[in-house]
Parts: sequence; structure tokens; C-alpha cells
Amino acid sequence: MVTPQFIKDRFGSKRGMLNTFIYGVKHNFGAFDKYQNIQLSKVRRLIFICSGNICRSPLAEYVAKKNGVEAISFGLHCRGGDAADIRAINYGKTINLDLSTHVTQNIAQYQPKEGDLLVGMEPKHADELEQIFNGKVSITLAGLWLHKKQSYLHDPYGSGSIFFNYCEDQVVRAVESLAKKIN
Repeated sequence: MVTPQFIKDRFGSKRGMLNTFIYGVKHNFGAFDKYQNIQLSKVRRLIFICSGNICRSPLAEYVAKKNGVEAISFGLHCRGGDAADIRAINYGKTINLDLSTHVTQNIAQYQPKEGDLLVGMEPKHADELEQIFNGKVSITLAGLWLHKKQSYLHDPYGSGSIFFNYCEDQVVRAVESLAKKIN
């Protein structure tokens, strides 16, 4: 039997579990294959996108930079000007990254450059990015670069510490894998 605590620790919430399942089924039927068909030899900069630009995308940005890849991050639904989540800052310290200087940026501030690859954390991010940029910038999903590919990395904001760290671990592994393929 799946307990409420298991759901919180593994999926962040009931919604996270449901989305993981739904997007997992869609992934298995090829719904996100287009986000894996990236000409990585042409990628010069990674643009990480999440909802608030305080947990997943800033960590991804700093991990990419640590791995020698030019990167920046933005939020689809943030006002801009805020610090990273304190838990993301603390998590960063555990892997020798200093996220304390991070300041959120709204996607409206993004200026596309040739060689950019937009990296969303959830399929709904990719959908929004497609609407905004209408094919002018390549898009992928971070979880598709994990060893065990997945299309959905649930937002850890407001989750317990076990899931928060689990999610951030996945972001790190995904970005490190993508960075190796670009370098």
C-alpha cells in the first residue's frame, strides 16, 4: 500500500505522483520524443526554465556552469528580483555551489541567441515555451537527459526535505549528463 508519507517523500505531493504517472505514460508512447531530437553540436548555451526560478532552474544553471557550459535561468511565472529558495542555496552548498547571489528573472527578460537550448523541467514548461518562441529556439526537458529518462521533474517548492533533495539530485544528474554531451 502506498502511504501518504511515501507519496510526499517520492513525489512531493499527490499531484506530483499523478503528473509523474500521466507524463510517464505519455513519454512511453513517444509524446516527448521531439524534445530529444536536439543537434547538440550546435548548442552553445543552456537556458534553464522552471516556474519560479528559485529551486530547479537556478541549481541547473550553476551546475552547468560548474561543468563548463554557458548557462542562465529564468522563471515562467516569477516577478523577478527574488533570491533562490533557501533550501536550494543550502543544497548547493552540499555540492560546492554558491547560489546565494542568484536573482530570479522572468522569461520576458530572455534574449534568444543562436545556439541556445531551452531546458524545461516539466512538459507544461515546454508547451509554454513553444507558445512564446514559436519554433525559434530549440527546446528540451531536463529529465530526458537522465539515465532513466523521464519527462517530468515535479516542483519541489513547498515539499518536504526528502523530496526537495531528491528533486535537486535529479536536476544535478540531468544537467551533468547534458553537459557531458555538449562538451
